[in-house]
Amino acid sequence: MSIIHKDVQSVKSLLSEPLSIPSYQRPYKWQGKHVSQLLDDVILHRSKSRYRLGTVVLHQDDKKQQKSIVDGQQRLLTLTLLCSLLDKARQFRPPLLEQTFSSKVTRENLQHNAAVIESRIKQLGEADREELIDFILHKCELIVVRLDSLSEAFQFFDSQNARGKELEPFDLLKAFHLREMEHNTEDERTLCVQNWEDSVSPDHTRKQSLPSLHTIMSDYLFRLRCWADGKPGQLFSRHNIDVFKGVNLNQKSYPFASAMRALDVQVDQYNLDSVRRWDQQIMGYPFQVDQTMLNGKRFFEYIQHYIHIYKTLFIDDKPELRQLMNIINHYKGRSRKGDHYVRNLFFCAVMHYYDRFGDDELEKAARLCFVWSYRIRLEQNRVVIESIDNQARARNELLHVIRQALQPQQVLAFPMVPVHRDSIKGTNLGNHNPEVNGLVEQFEEMGYIQ
Repeated sequence: MSIIHKDVQSVKSLLSEPLSIPSYQRPYKWQGKHVSQLLDDVILHRSKSRYRLGTVVLHQDDKKQQKSIVDGQQRLLTLTLLCSLLDKARQFRPPLLEQTFSSKVTRENLQHNAAVIESRIKQLGEADREELIDFILHKCELIVVRLDSLSEAFQFFDSQNARGKELEPFDLLKAFHLREMEHNTEDERTLCVQNWEDSVSPDHTRKQSLPSLHTIMSDYLFRLRCWADGKPGQLFSRHNIDVFKGVNLNQKSYPFASAMRALDVQVDQYNLDSVRRWDQQIMGYPFQVDQTMLNGKRFFEYIQHYIHIYKTLFIDDKPELRQLMNIINHYKGRSRKGDHYVRNLFFCAVMHYYDRFGDDELEKAARLCFVWSYRIRLEQNRVVIESIDNQARARNELLHVIRQALQPQQVLAFPMVPVHRDSIKGTNLGNHNPEVNGLVEQFEEMGYIQ
């Protein structure tokens, strides 16, 4: 790895440099509590001769005057605000303040955190204020790592966080796949990150808005990919992010990747053809949920593809699913934890079928998925994630059959034994548990109770 330079710099020295935050970076998301923690930290240690505030990773491009911040922008922006507001004489003006921030999230958080800082420093006397700004600028230090390769800068960021720094698995995956995009343009990287960040924090002011990217990945894509291999899919963490790592088609060519490379090139060539200016058609990569992951741009497209499928099936009014969605959204016990697990299994099964066969026989297949999933709710007093996990990854169960099927009829032929009335938990002298009444009625209507 070509590290140009690695040294320790004072806050003033680093913030005096022409730093920039590239457009592919995530927005500034530190909240007031993070700002207060940093401020409390420097106040507590202000008697020390030197105090370290962490590591910053910079990409230094010889063709440009500016140095891009790959890791550390949250801390650096907060330090910039803090120093600027503490410096009453306005003698220190960090160049980072001159950057234009296009993200609304960034602008709002900067404004809010500036107000938090101003409120805190009003409590300081003049002498304390001068002592604190001197300590931060001259005695607080950062380890600065400079690299001349953007790909290697992301790789360094990835490896540093893999050694124990607490980050969400989604952040680690974003960094990994951005690193794999060294042959892509900055515009392509920017678009990938923009779509990613929009999905991390969807607009929940809209009725029935999409769940966050975290939920889509952990509760659906991660589980489906694990279950397809017969592996547990209970918890998605930073320790199993390899589930979303695969092959880089720009690196060494192996025979198994030849077909993927050919398809990848064909999709790009189709979309770049000048004829597209006339017919306005765009070909999306034909993803399958359990396929070998393609690193880089295709990973980001894969995630967006399945967010769209989720929306199509479970948020938009899909006629084939309308009756079932009405039932699972309104029966009395739907909010219990176990019922959420069952709902997740049903959604996964329907997504897996739709991924292979689209709308063909979707209504019949969804009814089968409903009975297969929700019979667990009827036959068990308490539903735990292990119950769902064991059924989902078992060989010859419905998800395995869907994965192996070459036509819808092979799925619809899956043998589903009716639920015995006496095995429905919570029954009392023929009166069903009111928490599951809506489910029981639907099972009876479909002929799956005997």
